[in-house]
Amino acid sequence: MGVLWALDMLWREPFQTNGMDRPLKYALALLAIPALLRGLPSLASLKWGIWLGAWSAAGTAAWQIHVLHWDRAWGYTNAIAFGDLALLLGIWSWVWARTSEHPASVWFGRGAALAGLYACMASGSRGAWLVAPVLVVLVLWLGHRQPESERGALRSWQLSVALAAALAVTAVLWQMQPRIEQASQEVQQYQQAQNSETSVGQRLAHWELAWAMGLERPWLGWGQIAYDHEKLRRVEAGEIPRVLLRFGHAHHEWLDMWVKKGLLGVLVLASFLWVPGWYYAAALRQWRGQPEGGARAAAALCGMITVVGFIGFGMTQVMLAHNSSTVMYLFMNLIWLAALLPALYPPATGQHAQH
Repeated sequence: MGVLWALDMLWREPFQTNGMDRPLKYALALLAIPALLRGLPSLASLKWGIWLGAWSAAGTAAWQIHVLHWDRAWGYTNAIAFGDLALLLGIWSWVWARTSEHPASVWFGRGAALAGLYACMASGSRGAWLVAPVLVVLVLWLGHRQPESERGALRSWQLSVALAAALAVTAVLWQMQPRIEQASQEVQQYQQAQNSETSVGQRLAHWELAWAMGLERPWLGWGQIAYDHEKLRRVEAGEIPRVLLRFGHAHHEWLDMWVKKGLLGVLVLASFLWVPGWYYAAALRQWRGQPEGGARAAAALCGMITVVGFIGFGMTQVMLAHNSSTVMYLFMNLIWLAALLPALYPPATGQHAQH
């Protein structure tokens, strides 16, 4: 992925130092791999780091909403990316709370889960709440690793959790109802009058433009600079609305990759998501029904949540266009995999080492 982003600077566009900002993040990730391949000495610090991150996200959101009186919590980069990542922190916290045994840590983890959800709701990110039910179902479906003999005793607890989750989702949807109704109205306005001056309208216009431009250069795409120039040309020619000049991406991860990098970029993006997802799926299959999976199974589940979450978020936002999202995806995947690989592929010893 880093090479893909660097190709434009090295091949079809004038070299610019700031243009290497994105690929350099991927190069820095490579520096961490040798250390992480040794595995994590303890997963306790990872668990507490997730919880503290969720509580910190809630603190940031509360400060910006109730003290600074902002209209929504923006974090320090972008409101949508902040809300999406806060949701991941909340879901991760929920997973880790389920693996804890000490009552105090369990409640701290549950509180962290609610804190992450609060930060997400305060951001007003509607895309995050479209993905949230999928992630909740994923945890409930993949998170049950107990043997058959223990499942009967857990049924009442699971029903209680499911009821609490349903009530929480209902409360959140009620709280965000005005934003949801607004989105529905904006879709109708675009369909009936091509109104692209709204949040949803400009997304729909961006998607149409990206698809059409991608068909013109389907193999390698336009590249960022040519994409910007062509979009400006079409605006000045009156072919597309001027509002599209406000954004340098298509507000859709796959369509943005399609128009800028073509089919090659789409395949690389698919690999970028599929490769870690394959390892998480392998770990979850290995530990299914085996209580000894423990914290490592939680790491595998959190990794799967990360991949599925980014796929969902990318349907309405280009997550990899933002520094916070890029760093979160790169390094959290490295950390989840570092927790898994030593258990999935233990070092060979004795006679096996010779092979």
